[in-house]
Amino acid sequence: MKDKVQKEIINSTDRLLRRIPQNPDFIKEDGVLASTCFTKKKGENGVSVDLERLTTHAVSIKDKERYFLYYIEASVSEEQGLENVHDPLPDNYAHSLITGNITRSIAKRLAAAASKIQVD
Repeated sequence: MKDKVQKEIINSTDRLLRRIPQNPDFIKEDGVLASTCFTKKKGENGVSVDLERLTTHAVSIKDKERYFLYYIEASVSEEQGLENVHDPLPDNYAHSLITGNITRSIAKRLAAAASKIQVD
């Protein structure tokens, strides 16, 4: 019998980390992320993020030569009627999902609210 993994409550003051490929298609000329950075792909239950207080930036970014790391405040997605759910994976306890009806306009708002984190 598997041990049940303790799930965390995500507070509105928590920061959600999102790994973004270093690809010009994902970052507009003005530096704002493209809305596609916060859209669900087919078959996904939500937008994959890490709960910052359960990880480090270095672990979350995985490969700083290939990815940038951004964050949004959990309150931003909550204000859009979305839910932030802790969804730990076997190799990533901080893994979480932004779930709900993520329309293009909501994805644009999430992208506009995202701030880049400098990972050394």
